[in-house]
Amino acid sequence: SPEDVAPFGPLLVPELKKVASSVQFEEIRDEALKALNTLTKALGNMYNEEEDKQEATDIAEEARKVEEEQRRIEEERLAALAKEEELKKKEEEERRKFKEAMDAQRELDRIEAEKAKQKA
Repeated sequence: SPEDVAPFGPLLVPELKKVASSVQFEEIRDEALKALNTLTKALGNMYNEEEDKQEATDIAEEARKVEEEQRRIEEERLAALAKEEELKKKEEEERRKFKEAMDAQRELDRIEAEKAKQKA
């Protein structure tokens, strides 16, 4: 009954509103909104439901923005990883080519040294 819940209303309503508006996890926000809705009904609509609906809409919009930002950050992270991987492959290819060139130069030097020995 509203009389039983009334002493707790001023304590719980602001805290539930704070949780519903500031917590990042959607499941926790949803539960806080459900609890707030139940509490306001038990209090006999002592608090403005329209305000709660607007706040819930605002929270949902903020959650959408957060998810969008998280998606953007993840895309940037994946792009950076792909670029890093590409650079790594290029470096490995350059090392391989350098090693081949050095091996070829050593082989040429060896052949030239053999020719010099044969002439002498």
